[in-house]
Amino acid sequence: MGDRKRAIEFFNQAVTAATDKTQPSHLQHAYQLFSSAVFVDPSFGQGWYQLGNNNNDLNAIQAAIASWRRALTCELDDDIRGKCMCNLAWQLQATGFVEESFDILQVVTRQWPELDAAWLNLGIVHGIMGNSANSVTAHRKAVELNPEFPTAQFGLGIALLFDAQYEEGYKWFESRFAYRLHNFLKYPYPKWEGESGKTVFIVADQGLGDTLSYARFVEEACRRSKFVHMLVQKELMRAFSQAWSHIQNINIMPLASPFPPADAWTTFVSLPYALKLTKVQIQTTPQIKLPVYGLPTSWMVPEAKLHVGIAWAGSALNDIDKYRNIPVEQFLELYRVPGIQLYGLQVENGLKRLMEVGATGIVRDLSQYISDVTDTVALLRDLDLVITVESALGHICAAVGKECWIPYSALGHDYRIGHSAEHALWTPKHRFFRQKIGASSWNDVFEEIIVALREKIDGRHRAAAE
Repeated sequence: MGDRKRAIEFFNQAVTAATDKTQPSHLQHAYQLFSSAVFVDPSFGQGWYQLGNNNNDLNAIQAAIASWRRALTCELDDDIRGKCMCNLAWQLQATGFVEESFDILQVVTRQWPELDAAWLNLGIVHGIMGNSANSVTAHRKAVELNPEFPTAQFGLGIALLFDAQYEEGYKWFESRFAYRLHNFLKYPYPKWEGESGKTVFIVADQGLGDTLSYARFVEEACRRSKFVHMLVQKELMRAFSQAWSHIQNINIMPLASPFPPADAWTTFVSLPYALKLTKVQIQTTPQIKLPVYGLPTSWMVPEAKLHVGIAWAGSALNDIDKYRNIPVEQFLELYRVPGIQLYGLQVENGLKRLMEVGATGIVRDLSQYISDVTDTVALLRDLDLVITVESALGHICAAVGKECWIPYSALGHDYRIGHSAEHALWTPKHRFFRQKIGASSWNDVFEEIIVALREKIDGRHRAAAE
């Protein structure tokens, strides 16, 4: 043991610094002090534990994991040991070490069964491993232990949706407002519960793809309402205005517009809950018909046998962005299949990235043709296939019935697709190529996609010969 007295002095100063949020650099200052505490006494378990927590807050994830590992080799109060193991397991699963995380959480939930965060983490890990029913059970335990825990409530909603228990799932999914979307709870009118005869304000609360995906329920909302004001992403304004031109009691506005006069608010993703839809209604409500306009096709390579649109990144605002994005260079491997031509449908920084990797002559960039979703739909008409990460483009393809292949990340699942993708919601022409848990690259996934592409080309050859 080192100088424990001095270590405790540093530790107490670090705790004070970490909680002083009036200072912009409070976490950096706390980091120096926690590091000093374990430097003068390397056997100070609580010092390592709090250093791990501070590193985690600084997004120094690998350092946090290492600090927690060190803490567990030292003496710790029993409750701190359980929390330390729980924190370690959380970041292990987030960085791909799912099996080790699962093993730790099995121990934690046995020895500290009242630790709600451990059950929450176990539920997440069960989900990643494809154990939907077990994920629901673990999340229910977390909510049972702490009924006022919005994170657990939100997790339960997600787990239920992955398990295709849509009616209860969307009910619990409403906890996302208390969990992180707090500004919605401060709207100047109450939340809509599906009552008839109201003027309703419907807001896009998730990404562009989610707004489009849940647009299928808007017409039913209009039937129940006196009037509907709707706030949507600007990229959807033209498409929605045309698709709902037959509806008289609707007003479509871009995001950031002022609050309209209304009786109640809801969101696109909340519509299944607000309308109290059954599982069958949720599954079978058809998507809206998006307008299809003409665009010049001079961008097409005439001698190509298969015209394939690609997108390699989603919105950086999405929590799963770090898992789902794929280096554009990986897509260039698809040229191992003779006869294909790739076209870039990546809107944000698409051309810039292609230039950076020297691929502007290999991948024909179409981003300059795209100002909104309607333009994307026009381009899809002339493509044979789209291969995209889990992003809005997949939802656009689903809306117009375009064949779409998705490299499906091991850690960034979508509840509409599910863990196994066997019962995907609203994507009848999609095919999913699953990344293995623990995989450090997309190589195996793209090997499968290349085989599938060859089969598709060969099929066209056979059809032409017949």
